[in-house]
This record gives sequence, structure tokens and C-alpha cells, in this order.
Amino acid sequence: MSEGANEDRGGHPSGVGAQLAAERQRQKLELSEVAARTRIPLRHLQAIERGEHDGLPAMTYSVGFVKSYATMLGLDGQALSRAFREQMGQERRAHFEPEAYEPVDPSRVPSRLLAMIALGVALLLGMGYLLLRFESDSSDLAKLAADTPQENRPVAAKRPRPPSVAPSPQPAIPTGPISIVADEDAWLKISERDGSQTYFLDVLKAGQSFSLPETAVDPILRTGRPQSIKLLIGATPLPPVAKPDTLVRDYSLKRDALLAIIAAQSAQPAAPAAAPGEAGNAADPQAGPPRPVVESGAPPAA
Repeated sequence: MSEGANEDRGGHPSGVGAQLAAERQRQKLELSEVAARTRIPLRHLQAIERGEHDGLPAMTYSVGFVKSYATMLGLDGQALSRAFREQMGQERRAHFEPEAYEPVDPSRVPSRLLAMIALGVALLLGMGYLLLRFESDSSDLAKLAADTPQENRPVAAKRPRPPSVAPSPQPAIPTGPISIVADEDAWLKISERDGSQTYFLDVLKAGQSFSLPETAVDPILRTGRPQSIKLLIGATPLPPVAKPDTLVRDYSLKRDALLAIIAAQSAQPAAPAAAPGEAGNAADPQAGPPRPVVESGAPPAA
């Protein structure tokens, strides 16, 4: 849709979200239909139209949502996404306005020379006190050692040998297919690392799962919503793929790599055995397994 057509409708409503909502209503589209066609979560579309920017993800994701939404409606997605970025930037800068302060009366501030002299005197007094204290303690220790008979001097007690700990049994290696289960709608791409074959490229709906074929050689996972999915080997869950709203580019789905993550999680040191009478005070450490390195960025285009 051209800009002239927009001007013929009598001007734009205020705000990028209001413009998108007005155009959607003019085209008689439901917001759920827009979410299905753009693959943008419905709650984010509602927040954009209402101007509730606190409920949106990072600015990079939000600007991409606005651009996709506007392009789907036939508007200038580049211009509206740029305007939306400026609007969000102004709102966030408003939270960091410096507070005014009352200037200090110069007559009440000591001069720099006086402050330096006072600091030097304090340092000299402190050094002198430490030197006298050290000499006094040294002389007292030497006198005590000279007056103490040889047979009355304390003998270092022998430390008991620590009890031997039996090695913990090795955990069973999980078996079964490698699968991805969606807790929320999430866009996924599962393919070979060299790009020779793509196994899944779509939105995995909440409650659905996808099992990786056994013929996969070096599969990798790409997603922008790692908090919405979980990986399993058979019935054994794996640690989270990455932090929420982090772009995961090439998370390895090879069975050896996933088994190594589970082994590293199982190899975390257990809490030391509590002494008699202290069992109620012992607490197990909460240490998570190592996570793969991921990279932040814009969500992939649908």
C-alpha cells in the first residue's frame, strides 16, 4: 500500500501501535490471524498495539516484530520500525533523567592543601602505631619462647587421616530418541551443520514434540526462544539450552554431545558428609551443568 493511500484516509493515529491497529481494523483482520500469518506471539502483538512496551522483549526483537507486522499489512515496514525504535528509546531514556542537586557552599569546604596535610598526618600516625605494635609483639614472643622449658612446649597434634570415600556408582547412560518438546510456541530450525538437509523449519506449537531421525549425522538447533523448549533423550531431560530470549545459532544435537552434557551434570561434586550431630544442618549445593555458548542477535525471518 502506498503512502498516498495512507494520507487519503485522513492522517495517521498517534503512535506506531495505533497506526497498525487502525490499518488492521480497516482491513477487517483479527489479531489472531495476524499472529498466525506473521508467527509473532499474540501477546506481543497486543502489547505493540496498546503501546505497553514494558511487556515486550529486547528492542531488537520488538523492532523486528513491528517491521513484519507492518509489511504484512502493506505498510512501510522500514519507516514504522524506525519510528518504533525511536519511540521505545525515548521512553527508556526518560527513566534515567539525572536528578537536580543543590551546589555545596564553597565556604564550608576545606581547602585542598588543608585536606592533604590532614591526610598525611593521619598516614604517619597510622604507620607509627603499626610499627610500635609489631615491635612490641615480636619482643613478647621472643621472651615467652626463652622462658618456656623445652619439655613444656606444645607439640603439634597429628591430624587424623580423612576417612576413605567409596566411589559413587556411574550413572546409567540414557537411551531413546532425541526429541524437542515445546512448552510454548517457538520457531525452530533443525538441520545438518553443513546445510545438506533440513529436518524441521517451522513453529513448534505448545505441547507438540519433534523427534530427531536416527540417520542424522551432525544436526544443530537454531531458535530465538530457548526458554520455550526442552530437550530429552528418551525420558531423560537435559539442562536448558540457553538463557531466555537468546538467539541460539548452532546448538549441537549429536547424541555424543548431549550425553557429555548429562555426564558433566552428574559429575558435579556432592556435598561432604555431615559430622555426627550436624546432619540437620547439611545442605546440598545447587550447581547447574555447563551450558553451551550462544550468541545474541535478531530473530530469524519467518
